[in-house]
Amino acid sequence: MANRFGSEIPDDEAVVSGMAVRLFVDTDIGSNVDDAFALVIAARLPDVELLGVTTVGSMVAVRAQLARKVMATLGKRGVPVSAGCSQGLIEPPSRHFPEQAAVLDEVDKLFFPPANGIDFLRDAIRRNPGELVVVTLGAMTNLALALRAEPALCRLIRRLVVMAGTEALHYAETNIRSDPEAAFIVFNSGIPFVMVPKDITQHAVMPEAMLERLQKSDSPICKLLWEMTQIWLQSTGAKAPILNDPLAVAIAVRPEIATLERVRVEVELQGAHTRGFTIVKPEPTGPGWIVRSVNWDSFWSVVESALFQ
Repeated sequence: MANRFGSEIPDDEAVVSGMAVRLFVDTDIGSNVDDAFALVIAARLPDVELLGVTTVGSMVAVRAQLARKVMATLGKRGVPVSAGCSQGLIEPPSRHFPEQAAVLDEVDKLFFPPANGIDFLRDAIRRNPGELVVVTLGAMTNLALALRAEPALCRLIRRLVVMAGTEALHYAETNIRSDPEAAFIVFNSGIPFVMVPKDITQHAVMPEAMLERLQKSDSPICKLLWEMTQIWLQSTGAKAPILNDPLAVAIAVRPEIATLERVRVEVELQGAHTRGFTIVKPEPTGPGWIVRSVNWDSFWSVVESALFQ
């Protein structure tokens, strides 16, 4: 995979040898249904070992209960779920209540998630030096705080995949805008990152046939995902979910489905109208990569195989 990631990052031995990819997911599940789909892909692909999940954003305990419900429905109660940071590094705390929490029943609410998400992430990185692929699906607050507490962690992460930012859409994408300082820290940390921007993920609209199959499925996880999808569709007026976050997870474990370009990413911190904008600069020796295109047939094949086992 040198043609994808460049010579500085070794070929992904896990993919080449068939070994499981060790994955850690940091999510803001609850506001958009795509996080739930992403967790299903992360937990269900046969060549992926999901080592942990942390939550970020407002109401992190509720979001952790949602992540736990997804894991329990999949029969993956052994995957640890912890609550992380509930506000940005300098941003005021949000009072937004995640709409997807409507699917939680009284039993789900008995789960009181550990509030040690940042320490849990640090520990997972240290226990898997050079092996862990970290995926952030929300603001990068948890990872930024982990790096501030222990800067050496940047040398222990195999690869970071972020669903964040834009290049040509001329607005501050939500995951960056929620904590620009955290994104600045992460992008400048030296961790080899892959940025999956909104410019690309906006095209990941679930095909109508797949949505109908999801609706008709009798499997417990598909029933849960359909319930969550209905909540999102009703709140947004959309006709189909956009699988932004599942695309990031798919690229994390199947990097060959994407074409990348080496870049440096800067984050605007000061602008009155541009705070949270990302400036992507192609650079042959830059610290990261941006997704330029996706083999959509391969991506939808990954989604289908995870949903309809």
